[in-house]
Amino acid sequence: MTGEFATKRLQLAIYLHATGHLQFLRTEPGGDSKLWFVFCDDQHAGPQLELDFDRGAVVAARNIFSSQTYLRRQMSGAENQNNGASKNVGNPR
Repeated sequence: MTGEFATKRLQLAIYLHATGHLQFLRTEPGGDSKLWFVFCDDQHAGPQLELDFDRGAVVAARNIFSSQTYLRRQMSGAENQNNGASKNVGNPR
């Protein structure tokens, strides 16, 4: 069974995607007009990575910007899918 780490924090999701520490899997509706960003986390490293992020972990700016663009597209795709406008959310990184 594979472990997963999920967050509703866009900035944390961008950090996790930009560093490549966890593989992005999908977005899911959060039930409160926010989305869950779901990552593969077989080693259960998510909570420690979140703490590292909160402590000011450093990531190259170009990685942050490309991950932000990618995840915002995933958000748009998920919102469109919820509205019935699109079925294609995109390919994970």
